[in-house]
Amino acid sequence: MREVKNTCPPPSHQSSLNRQILFYDGDCALCNRSVQFTLKHEKNHELFFSALQSNFAKTELEKHGYDFSQMGTFALIIDSKVYYKSDAALNLSKFLKVPQSWFIVLKIVPKFIRDAVYDMVARNRKKWFKKEFCFLPDTEMKKRFLE
Repeated sequence: MREVKNTCPPPSHQSSLNRQILFYDGDCALCNRSVQFTLKHEKNHELFFSALQSNFAKTELEKHGYDFSQMGTFALIIDSKVYYKSDAALNLSKFLKVPQSWFIVLKIVPKFIRDAVYDMVARNRKKWFKKEFCFLPDTEMKKRFLE
């Protein structure tokens, strides 16, 4: 694995304040591949990750009214603001290098259309993406996964 410099506060600070955190379904192959894609293409190492199944995610997202019955909807916190569905996916591109960061231009598509496509993929993701996944972050990357 490549060397990762962690310039963020250590994960022992159990709050999302002043943190950028991607909450994803830890039991979903597509979601895990998305995390790996983000790690591979990120421009800085300022993003933290947390599985929606973790106690940390439950504590943090309950503060924002996240509906845990809909595990197909990941969330992204940037500067204490929470984004869901297509807004989360597109705002994630702000953390990526060029050309991946250009996905942000899809914000011109009306939200109701983007979210409809997002919901369709979310409903079918476990059917369409069944391949086993086994991602083991190195020691430095583990510091960015909040439990």
